[in-house]
Amino acid sequence: MRYPASTPLMIYVHLPLENDDADYLRKRLGPETFNLGAESASEGEHRLALQADIILGNPPVEWLREATRLRWLQLKSAGFSEYTELQEADLPFTITNCTGLFGVPVAETALAGILSLLREIPTFVQDKYMQRWRGADIRPQLGKLTGSWVIILGSGSIGGTFRKLLSGFDCRIETMGRRGDADFYTRDELDARLPTADIVVAALPETEATVGLFDAQRLALLSPTCIFANVGRGSLVDETALLAQLQAGRLGGAVLDVTRQEPLPADDPLWRAPRTLLTQHSAGGAWDENRRIIDRFVDNLVRYRSGQPLKHVIELERGY
Repeated sequence: MRYPASTPLMIYVHLPLENDDADYLRKRLGPETFNLGAESASEGEHRLALQADIILGNPPVEWLREATRLRWLQLKSAGFSEYTELQEADLPFTITNCTGLFGVPVAETALAGILSLLREIPTFVQDKYMQRWRGADIRPQLGKLTGSWVIILGSGSIGGTFRKLLSGFDCRIETMGRRGDADFYTRDELDARLPTADIVVAALPETEATVGLFDAQRLALLSPTCIFANVGRGSLVDETALLAQLQAGRLGGAVLDVTRQEPLPADDPLWRAPRTLLTQHSAGGAWDENRRIIDRFVDNLVRYRSGQPLKHVIELERGY
C-alpha cells in the first residue's frame, strides 16, 4: 500500500532513547508524527500503541493482537521468538527486523571471549585482585588462536563477519549454513568435523532444526581443548550437558552470550562454571546501537512511503 508524503502517519516508538538519540530520530523523521515511549508496558503507552500506523520497537505481543490500525512493525532486534505465537496469515501488518545490524559487535564479542580464554585473561584478572604472581608457571597453559581449526555455525551476518575477523590468524575455517553459501550443511558432516575442531562458534537463529542441536551426544564429540561459543540463541544448547562437560574438564571453555533463560537466575550453576564467560546477551551492543536501529527504520520508512517493498521482512513460521 502506498502512502503519499502528505498523508500523516502516527508512529509509536517503543524504545528507551536518551535525549541525544531522540533528537537524532526527530531529525531523521522530519515532519512525521511520532509518540516516544519508554519501553514499558504502562496503560498510557498501550493506548498510544493502539493508535499507531507504525511501531518501532518490540512491544508486548498482547498489544499486537488488539492493534487493528497497525500496518507495519519494525522490530529493534534480529530475533523475534516472542512473536512467533502470532498467526502470520491473519496479521494485518508486516513485521521487519534488524537482521544483519549486529553482526560486527557480536562477532567481535565472540572473538574477544575466545582470545580471553586462550590467553587466560580471566585468570590474570583474578590474580590482579588477589595480588598473586604466577609468572613463568602459567606460560605452558596459554593457548593461541593462530593456526586453529574453526567451525562456524551460521553463514549470516555474524558468521560471515567472524570469518573475516579471523583472516589475519591463519586459521582453517569451515562454515555450516544453508546450501550454496557454506562449506557444509548436514548434521552428519558437522558430527564428522566436531572431534578435531579447536573452536566452534554458533551463530544460528532459533528454528525447529536448531533447537537442541547441541545435545549431550553432540557436545561429547567436542575435544577436551575445544572452546565452544554460542552467540545465536540459547535454545541451541543442552545447558545441563554443557555444564557437565565443563565441570569434568572435558571442554576447553565456553563463551555464552545467550542462555535458555534470560536473565539467568542468580542460583544457576552456569554462573560458577569453570572456564566460562557469560556476556549476558549484550554482544550486539555498541554506543551507536539505537542510531543504527533508527537508520534502518527510516530507510524502510522511505520505501513504505513510496510503495516499495520493505526490506528485512520476517517469516514467523520459518523463524528468520
